[in-house]
Amino acid sequence: MIILTGASGGIGKEILQYLTGIDQVIGTYNRTVPKNQSEDKLFYDKLNLKDLQDIKSFVKRWEDKLSRVTLIHFAASSADALAANYKDSDWDQVMEINLKGNFALTRALLPIMIQERFGRIIHISSVVGIQSRPGTIAYSTSKTGLLGMSRVFAKENARFNITSNVLVLGYFEVGLIETLGDEVKKGILNQIPSKSFGKVSNIANAIKFLIESPYVNGAAINIDGAI
Repeated sequence: MIILTGASGGIGKEILQYLTGIDQVIGTYNRTVPKNQSEDKLFYDKLNLKDLQDIKSFVKRWEDKLSRVTLIHFAASSADALAANYKDSDWDQVMEINLKGNFALTRALLPIMIQERFGRIIHISSVVGIQSRPGTIAYSTSKTGLLGMSRVFAKENARFNITSNVLVLGYFEVGLIETLGDEVKKGILNQIPSKSFGKVSNIANAIKFLIESPYVNGAAINIDGAI
C-alpha cells in the first residue's frame, strides 16, 4: 500500500495515475478536497498533519489494509517573507507540516513496517530549499531538515528492511511553476541546461526505483535537470 500525503494539490494529484500502476494508494488531503472520487486502487482520506490524534486515528482506520507500506510525503506548506519580518505563526505552520507532521506520520506507521520487515519512506525536498533562496527562511529550513531526519530513519530501521530517502525536486510542468509569472518562468528555464521543466513521470520512476531498491538508503536524489 502506498500512502501519499498532499494528494489533492500540485504534483501530488498528478502523480496518482502513476502510483496506482505500482500498488493501491491512499491519498490524503486536508483543506483541498480532491475532484476525483475513490476507485478500485485509489482511496482518499482527510488527514490533518498538525493534529497528532488525527494521525493516530488515520493509521487505526486503515491498519487492516496496510501491508508493505510505502509512505510518500508530498504535503507541504510555505510562507514567504524576509527573515527579519517573518511571523512566528508562519514559522510554526511551515514547521508543523513540513517537519513535525512528516515525523509524526512516519513514527505512527513504523510499528507496522517493523512488524512486516518492510517499509519505504520517501521524503520530498526541493532545490528551492537546498539552495536557500531569499524569502524562504522557514521553507528552506524545513526542507533541509528533512535530509537529517531521513538519514536517522534510515540508520535506525535498515535492519528491518525499511529504507528512508529524499527526492530533491526542481521545477516541473505542474505545481509551483503554475503560480509564477512568465518572466520568472523564463528566468528559471535559463538556469536549466536542458531549457525544459521536468515531467511528473520522472518522479514516479524514481519512486518505483526506491521501492524496488532496498540497498538505496539514506540517500538524497536530485531530480532537477542539473539546475
